[in-house]
Amino acid sequence: MEILRCNNIEKVFGKGENQVTALNGIDLSVETGEFAAIIGASGSGKSTLLHILGSVDKPTRGTVTVDGVDIGKLNAADSAIFRRRKVGLVYQFYNLIPTLTVEKNILMPMLLDKRKPDEDYFKMIVKTLGIADKLESLPSQLSGGQQQRVAIARSLIYRPAILLADEPTGNLDQKNSKEIIDLLKLSNRNLNQTIILITHDEKIALEADRIVTIEDGRIIKDDYYNSAERHKGIPAEKRR
Repeated sequence: MEILRCNNIEKVFGKGENQVTALNGIDLSVETGEFAAIIGASGSGKSTLLHILGSVDKPTRGTVTVDGVDIGKLNAADSAIFRRRKVGLVYQFYNLIPTLTVEKNILMPMLLDKRKPDEDYFKMIVKTLGIADKLESLPSQLSGGQQQRVAIARSLIYRPAILLADEPTGNLDQKNSKEIIDLLKLSNRNLNQTIILITHDEKIALEADRIVTIEDGRIIKDDYYNSAERHKGIPAEKRR
C-alpha cells in the first residue's frame, strides 16, 4: 500500500538573478514498510526534499501526500500536529531536551498531545533499542550513540506513517554508526516501519532496500536491491 507520493515537486528559493531551483520535477512513490535511502552530494536537493516530506517546508509547486493527507494544504498549526503524529524525524544532531530524562524525551510527542502512551509498545521500543536501563538518565549522561537511540525511540513512539532520518550517523563513529543503521533496519523489519534515510554515504545507503539518487534537484536513478520479500506489492517494472 502506498504511504507517500510526490507529484512533480519543485522548490525554488530567491527571485530574479538570485533564484535557485533546489528541486525540479520530483516524482516519488513509497510503499508501506519500505526502507529507502535518498543519496546525493551536498547541494543535490536531498535535504530540501526531506524537509518537504516532513512538512517542515512546502514545495513551490507540486503535491505531497502522506498517509492519504495532502500536506501542502495544511496550515502551520496543523502541519505541526501532523508532523508530531505522523512523521518521525531523526537528525544528525539528536535535538534532545537536556533538562528532561530519557523517558520524558521519548514520550514528548505524546505529552504535548496529553495522550497516554501504549506501555507495552513503549517497553518494546526501549528494549529493542537497548536503552531500557537509561530511562531516568539525562541526555548529558549518555554517549552519542545512546542519545541517537533515544532520538529514534522518540520518533517511533507515535507509530508514525514514515520515519525520516537525515544523516543520522553523521555525528557518530564507525561502531555506533553501524549500530544505529542496524537498529533502523530492525525497526523496519520488526515493526514494518516505513523509513526514508537521507545520506551522502553510499555504504550506508546500501543498507537500505532501495536507493534513490538525486542530482541537481532531479531523481536520476531509482534502484531496488535487498530482501526479495520486501518487494511484495511493488510493481515488477519498478524493480531492477
